[in-house]
Amino acid sequence: MDEATGLSLAKRIISQEAATLEDLIEELDGVFWECAQRIAECSRMVWTTGVGTSAAVAERFAHLLNCCGRRAMFLHASDSLHGHSGALREEDLLIAMSRGGETWEVNQLVAIANQLGVSTMGFVHDTDSTLALSCQVVLPIRSRQEYELQGVLATTSTVAFCAMCDALAAVVWELRGYSLEEFRRTHPGGAVGRRLLTEEREA
Repeated sequence: MDEATGLSLAKRIISQEAATLEDLIEELDGVFWECAQRIAECSRMVWTTGVGTSAAVAERFAHLLNCCGRRAMFLHASDSLHGHSGALREEDLLIAMSRGGETWEVNQLVAIANQLGVSTMGFVHDTDSTLALSCQVVLPIRSRQEYELQGVLATTSTVAFCAMCDALAAVVWELRGYSLEEFRRTHPGGAVGRRLLTEEREA
């Protein structure tokens, strides 16, 4: 591959991801709003789960929610089948992520959560999948299979899932009335923490 071909490929990949995000914008509806409200109003713990690249997105989303004043933890679907599901409690909320919705470990965890009286929410492309049919609320996050790397490696769908999580985090922040003062107390580290601390001292 020469430079021109490589750049052309890179531009095509990024263009596909941009087009997918544009489609997501058009598809946002009342289901998104319901998900944001349920996350913001959950009286106990919000759990996120997935495997593979979905696990990376789920763990990131739990971090974002904590930064928005919404207590959250990542629960690895595989570990949950070896005892970690014992952490789930009634009135918790479990957000399960899977593009295809047929990941066995994720679906087993959702089944356990349903038995325990935990609210379940599925982030999934295939709304006819086992995951979608098992969850109480389903948020479609659609992306074309041919846009994935070589058609098999989650790339564009990962971008789509992350974007949806970012949008939810923004709405949850506002719904909870979270403030920068509250954020500062739990995020004193890094460049962001230093900047907020400096601003507080100068105020």
